[in-house]
Amino acid sequence: MAKIDILKIAKEAQTKKKLNNNLIDATIGMFYNEKNELIIPKVKEAYYNIDLLETFKYGSTDGGKEFEDNVINWVLDVKKDELKEKFLFGGVPTPGGSGALSLIFGSYGNVGDKVLVSNLRWRYDYFIKAANLEIHEFNLFKEDKFDMNDFLNQIDFLSKQQKRIIIVINDPCHNPSGYQLNKDEWHVIINKLNELKNNEFVIAYDIAYFDYDPRGFHEARNTFSYFKHLKENTQVLACFSASKSFAIYGIRLGGLVGLFHNQKQLNFFKKDVLDNALGKWSTAPSVGINIFNMLAGDKESYLEYLTGLTKTLKKRGDIFIKEANEVGLKLFPYKGGFFILIKSDSPEEDFKKLVSKDIYVIPMDVGLRVAICGITIKEVTGLAKRINDIIK
Repeated sequence: MAKIDILKIAKEAQTKKKLNNNLIDATIGMFYNEKNELIIPKVKEAYYNIDLLETFKYGSTDGGKEFEDNVINWVLDVKKDELKEKFLFGGVPTPGGSGALSLIFGSYGNVGDKVLVSNLRWRYDYFIKAANLEIHEFNLFKEDKFDMNDFLNQIDFLSKQQKRIIIVINDPCHNPSGYQLNKDEWHVIINKLNELKNNEFVIAYDIAYFDYDPRGFHEARNTFSYFKHLKENTQVLACFSASKSFAIYGIRLGGLVGLFHNQKQLNFFKKDVLDNALGKWSTAPSVGINIFNMLAGDKESYLEYLTGLTKTLKKRGDIFIKEANEVGLKLFPYKGGFFILIKSDSPEEDFKKLVSKDIYVIPMDVGLRVAICGITIKEVTGLAKRINDIIK
């Protein structure tokens, strides 16, 4: 299947939506509430209250100590005290979660090496290729379960080809499927990496959507406890997206948070990774950093609102899944998050059929991605049946 320009499709849908309010625009990963509002009130308030002089000045590449403390506290949350017994922490601001990924590939990848990614994935390819690395896939699902055998087989294969292996894991709320690894699956993965002690592993832990985990904000951090069992040959670098968590998509703010076993690993992060950031973008946008710092200082109040958004998202997902099951619309395993992936043998053809009926989704190699984050409960209701009737 040819590469799909998601932003181009989304722009077309947005333009046509202005002319036809009944059109379904389930294209892009931006959260709209039940009033079709994108901007979160507390974020808007923070935006209008940031210090303009400080915002217009050049910031520092490392974002300053306040940002580093805030992003570490935000990402690790209730797990921080538990983890500090095992790890040293580091954090740096990035232009979106994609900037964090770019730093990993550019700083930890060796030119020509392969990066392990799932066959169903977001567009990591652009960032991997920009770092002069190559793609190596594992099969994500087998009979609607995580294909652990293939994951382990591909790890074994790469371990014989190269010393250091970057593994991209997007969890929970996987894009595009909404899958979530369970505790047992994580422990099998961790045990495997521990066995291969002659290799070095970097887990590029893409947590772009984990603040919308239906289990809850604090519970979403449970996975960090599992990492305590990792040996020193595996580093975890979490790619946080403030763009998603605060709905400031165009401002572009993220953060890279590292868990390091020793001072040598932390020093590399503080020097080489920071140098990579300086060479890529100089500084992350100060407006985003200042908004984040302000909201992080009033965290519990903001989390009340975020919890409401997560509950709304879960309602949408529950409705779509229930109705899809009722009409026989086949889906990949969904646990939560912005997207649901419909199985399709002819995604491009099915996409065109849906567009002709004013339904916009995103065609992918093996299915159609539905962004339930961007459509209301009213729009979600009945959508599975409409799609099934059109593409069956």
